[in-house]
Amino acid sequence: MLDNTIKLTLKNAAKKLTGHRKRDFMAKDTEDSFDGSARKAETILGWCRPSVQ
Repeated sequence: MLDNTIKLTLKNAAKKLTGHRKRDFMAKDTEDSFDGSARKAETILGWCRPSVQ
């Protein structure tokens, strides 16, 4: 699905954002990379599923 370099880049980008910008980024990336599945984003990237939704 995603290689480790891309995972690390996405995690680092999300860490640098706060509030609604962070949630917007996480949601958009989940749509693009995981077909909108918050569960996949939670499992693969460790992101909080309710924040992604």
